[in-house]
Amino acid sequence: MIRRGRLRIDPSWDQESIDLPVRFNEVDSMNVVWHGHYVAYCECAREAFMAGRGLSYRAMDDHDTPAPIARMVLDYLHPARGGEVLTAICAHRPGGEPKLELVYEIRNPAGRLLCVAESLQVFIDGEGQVFMSAPPMVEAFFAETARRRAERAP
Repeated sequence: MIRRGRLRIDPSWDQESIDLPVRFNEVDSMNVVWHGHYVAYCECAREAFMAGRGLSYRAMDDHDTPAPIARMVLDYLHPARGGEVLTAICAHRPGGEPKLELVYEIRNPAGRLLCVAESLQVFIDGEGQVFMSAPPMVEAFFAETARRRAERAP
């Protein structure tokens, strides 16, 4: 569970960062981003992270190994504002395999941490049964995240 201000992305974890402009339709009359859009920002970062490691949503579909979200928790620290370009970072928290545990940080242009989130996904087969061990494509994904983590290590 996320504890406000305590869970952060470890610099050694494999991670991907993307920039996301806040669009007009994402803010309210006070020019503050509506809280539900943070989930979409995390999803954009997750999609880039996964695809960059050979496990795009298309690939999961092609191999009949979807990974639905089982849990997602967000902790809102400060509001994002219209006109900002946010940085969304997605990182793999190692050790939970074959589950996929990801941690997210969303920052404003000044680098201020606005939101911390975590998600848990489980890989299932075409019948909806949870894989108890990673199928080959998912194993390759975890191997790639471990390789990238090793490259980041001091």
